[in-house]
Amino acid sequence: MTDDSPMPSFADVFHRTSHKQSVCILAVLTWVAACDGRIAQREQALLDKVAEAVDDVAELGVVEAALRLGRPHDLELACRYLRANLDRGGKRLLAQLAITMAIEDGSLAVSENFVLQFLADLLGLSPRAFAKLFEQMAHRPFPHAGDPSSLRWWRQREAGREAQPESFAVAGDARDDDSPASDEPMTPRVALRVLGLEDGASREAIHGAYRKLAKTRHPDRFAPLGQAAVATATEAFKRLHEAYAVLSA
Repeated sequence: MTDDSPMPSFADVFHRTSHKQSVCILAVLTWVAACDGRIAQREQALLDKVAEAVDDVAELGVVEAALRLGRPHDLELACRYLRANLDRGGKRLLAQLAITMAIEDGSLAVSENFVLQFLADLLGLSPRAFAKLFEQMAHRPFPHAGDPSSLRWWRQREAGREAQPESFAVAGDARDDDSPASDEPMTPRVALRVLGLEDGASREAIHGAYRKLAKTRHPDRFAPLGQAAVATATEAFKRLHEAYAVLSA
């Protein structure tokens, strides 16, 4: 005999859980991970760490499943809660955590670019302030995504240009939205992307980039957002250390 009862909605879980902040952080991070049409293995590992960090793991699984569907009212509920309940420092940390999720593979899809811009506006960060945060977290300037409403933008995209915003991808390594870049093994080329460096970077540049990123991405910085955020940052920090180890070998 099968259970035909409907799966609880995001709103159901939100209203009954005592971990509202963690639930909403998971919702936002799931949106960032899924906005390019798929959730890669490394992105899923980060989401799993959020779920493991709180008691109601089963309920958080429901939240993740719901947000994969991209229902606007679910996302709106999560965003409204976080905007109303996080202080200024917490909002900056959430923006940094979202950036960490988006650049987990060292690159940034166009869809991820626009989602990050939306979150920056939601959290009250000016474009200039957000660009500064992005550069701190990615060791690269925040790229210009162009205007998808422009016919010229689509013609360039179809011609193989601007599939990924300029100034963020390593030369010759453009990624389209459906590419499974987050599942790539940690090769020296991928490691350079993770550290925000170009091909041919010196050992001094590699060491300097790692030191800066290790400081801005250290899990302890995310403690004000709770255990779920710390767990996510910890998993991402492992990726950063793995990249540095490959380039230092």
